[in-house]
Amino acid sequence: MSLTLKRVRKVVEVLQGASSLPEGQVVVLFSASDLKNLDRERHDDVNLQMPSFLRGDGDEDAEDLF
Repeated sequence: MSLTLKRVRKVVEVLQGASSLPEGQVVVLFSASDLKNLDRERHDDVNLQMPSFLRGDGDEDAEDLF
C-alpha cells in the first residue's frame, strides 16, 4: 500500500492511493523513525530474552553470546 497525503490545517487529504485502503477498516500510519524505534525496542526485548532461551540465564545480554 502506498499513500500520498497532505495535511491542511486539521484535515488530512489523501492525494493518491485511497483505493488501496481497505474499506471500513482503521489504518494506522507510522513514520519511518517510529518504525525504526519500534524495531529497536523489539530487538532489545529479544536480546534480553535470548540468554534464557539458550541457557536459562536471564541476566546476560544476547549480544555477549554472539
